[in-house]
Amino acid sequence: MAGMVSDWRAHAAESELAKLVEELRPGELNVWLDSATPRLPETVRVNPCRKDVEWTLDLLLQMGATPIDWFTPKGGAFTMPWEKARCGNDRFIENIRALHTSGRITRQEAASMMPVQALEVQPGDRVLDMCAAPGSKTTQIAEALDGSGLVVANEPNPGRANNLVSNVQRSGHLNVVVVRQDGRNFPRVAEPGFDRILVDAPCTGTGTTRKNTDVWATWKPHHGEHMSRLQVGILSRAALLLRPGGTMVYSTCSIDPMENEHVVEQVLERYPWLSLKKVNRAELFPGLNTRPGRTDSTEDCIRVWNDENDGSGFFIAVFTQDEEGQTSARATRAHPRDLDKVPTPISAKPLGKMDLRLGDSIDLQLFSEWGMETHGLTLWRRGQYAHVSIDAIREWLWDSPRLTGKHQLYPGGHWQPLRVLQAGQPVWKIRKERNRFISTGVHGLAERVTNHCLSVDRALAIRLLDGEEPGRSTLTEAFQGQRDGGVLLRCEDEFIPAWLAGKLSLMMTDAEQHILRLKLGLL
Repeated sequence: MAGMVSDWRAHAAESELAKLVEELRPGELNVWLDSATPRLPETVRVNPCRKDVEWTLDLLLQMGATPIDWFTPKGGAFTMPWEKARCGNDRFIENIRALHTSGRITRQEAASMMPVQALEVQPGDRVLDMCAAPGSKTTQIAEALDGSGLVVANEPNPGRANNLVSNVQRSGHLNVVVVRQDGRNFPRVAEPGFDRILVDAPCTGTGTTRKNTDVWATWKPHHGEHMSRLQVGILSRAALLLRPGGTMVYSTCSIDPMENEHVVEQVLERYPWLSLKKVNRAELFPGLNTRPGRTDSTEDCIRVWNDENDGSGFFIAVFTQDEEGQTSARATRAHPRDLDKVPTPISAKPLGKMDLRLGDSIDLQLFSEWGMETHGLTLWRRGQYAHVSIDAIREWLWDSPRLTGKHQLYPGGHWQPLRVLQAGQPVWKIRKERNRFISTGVHGLAERVTNHCLSVDRALAIRLLDGEEPGRSTLTEAFQGQRDGGVLLRCEDEFIPAWLAGKLSLMMTDAEQHILRLKLGLL
């Protein structure tokens, strides 16, 4: 490792990026290079919304985790005692992978956790994550919402959007909507707009040299200027979607002022009703070494340098929407020229076969089949899968009328103009009139199930984990009267999805099986 760092150190010292650092921090280049070349430590964030959060914390501590002191939200964040992707203990590798895949933790660079903490999300907020993929910040927002409010996670790139969906699914939150839009032209939403918006913008990544070593060779000064035009476009649209009194965070993993202070100054000049929030950096990130923005107009911004915190470089600006005499975002209300005009009603395009639609009366029978209390829940359907979200998603994004920029009115009862990929979580897979619970739905909804939920002893759980598929006739009387299809097994307060027909088959992911083995003391 030392030899590799030494080689990178010599290479880095001759790079265009090193010249930028020397310009920004005269006489401090060598100090910065000492911390800009080694590998990052492995860092994780704990999902506080899982009922077994204390068990997860205990397991992490057993593996040598140390708390990240400046991370103050519930659940906590931790540094593991190894470099990223360099753990020498195979059991620990399996544990961390299973915890992440099952949504109990998120493997995330520590500096990447800062923007959401700066956003100061409150339960009940409507939040837009404008540049959401791969999803670590989206799930962090959902954790801060603690089951109420909602987060709209947006990603324009189809491949990255699929990755975003996967990360949202493993988290298990029912209040997340994934959409695919160009952030520069994000559609209008219903009034009053978003309470909080995160724009963790695409950037050159000049602060990420410890994980993206290509930056040393590829970065050129003109790249920041080119990227800043995209960043201003996205941030400008977000400003129009933010309600008066709302908070917006702009962040990059770049150290280039062209992508940071320059972007902030342009947006402040363009929208005089935006202002930078005067952030007490020491209170927001206790114990973290931070610096202010580089210009008089951006001194309330936050800069984080690699060498001062054993992490990556980051930039954060916190805006507030200060428009007086208004209660809704500019991109939700009528243009002044149309204030005395009645909007023209328009109809939405029919939903396609694979579009997510509101569940019909037949779909809703799933709730009664499983004996579930449905207060606060909405059911959606796409193909073989039934999804469940909180009602707030339906009420604001589906039911509410939306006014277009041409003073036309969508009456509600559809997603348009949003392109929605997922709402809430897929909960059931349905085939040939039979259905089963899938892992993504267990964590949020299993506690509501009263039908087809069977208690099993430790011995049967172990047999299933060992790959056995016992015949129905060999099982207890409780199994004999069940219909063929999905069931939930309960063992030592753990829910286990399974399939019951002539035999009983386990339907758990590999990650969930690993977790159950740990809890049963089999590993």
